[in-house]
Amino acid sequence: MAPGSGPDGVWHARRQRTPARLTAPDPQAPAASNDTYVLGNDAVELDRLRLQHDLWRPTLRASLGRAGLSPGERVIDLGAGPGFVAQDLARIVGPAGRVLGLEQNPAYVRHGQQLAQDAGLGQLDMRCHDLLSDPLPAGPFDLVWCRWVAMFLPAVEPLLDPLPLCLTRGGRLLFHEYVHWDSFGLHPHGLAIARFSRAVQRSFRQAGSEPDISRRLPSLLAARGFTIEDLLPLPVVGRAGTWPARWLEMFVTLYGSKLQALGLWSMEEAEAARVEIEASRADPGSFWMGPTILEVRARWS
Repeated sequence: MAPGSGPDGVWHARRQRTPARLTAPDPQAPAASNDTYVLGNDAVELDRLRLQHDLWRPTLRASLGRAGLSPGERVIDLGAGPGFVAQDLARIVGPAGRVLGLEQNPAYVRHGQQLAQDAGLGQLDMRCHDLLSDPLPAGPFDLVWCRWVAMFLPAVEPLLDPLPLCLTRGGRLLFHEYVHWDSFGLHPHGLAIARFSRAVQRSFRQAGSEPDISRRLPSLLAARGFTIEDLLPLPVVGRAGTWPARWLEMFVTLYGSKLQALGLWSMEEAEAARVEIEASRADPGSFWMGPTILEVRARWS
């Protein structure tokens, strides 16, 4: 997630002094250090993103169905991370379609390229790209997909302004971004988890992120000439042992250590959160709620 990114593999972008290359990086080159993505880019984060994608795949497929994605269409995946979603998009559009995954982290681009090669998805292209400084490919594209990306940007306008230029007339946007991070919680045992949620939001804002970006996103899109077709809240609720609980427990464990490094979370608070999680597993009435996502579907007309 960014808890995420999220996407997947959402990053906190910055303006670069030299533009990122639009061609694939040298596969033998060392991975670039990208410490601006708040959740990190190490092997642990890659595993988290893989599990996150597996857990969220049914929701993703339903959303793409609502957006009407079909074989032969052309799609841009903004902030494509390691390419997990891009691979699913490529399977839906088929060999007659095209998927372009844009991602800032070269290691994630290489990972997505390898996924495409291993799966025989010639219609999937992954490129290094900074969404705040590099121009979007002209396209034209039929659908722009973006999940857990806008929330990490220091300014969202550079992401939105060029979108009409790469879309066909009638092209669609599909965004999944958070609208209410304060819904994150564990009930009824979660006092430490509530403190964790506040610490996470502080860490995002200190890094220049806007956790509840969906509160502004529909208005920003409408101001740029997009027709808002639907706004659908996507709550995340589950009892112990369900995928929402697994996802959120994992996030508390992994991101808790990063919060400690930032001085926003202590070992004592981490232990208190662990005790609350254990208690929730013994209470059949206990449940988790995640930050509420807003699905924004819009059309360029």
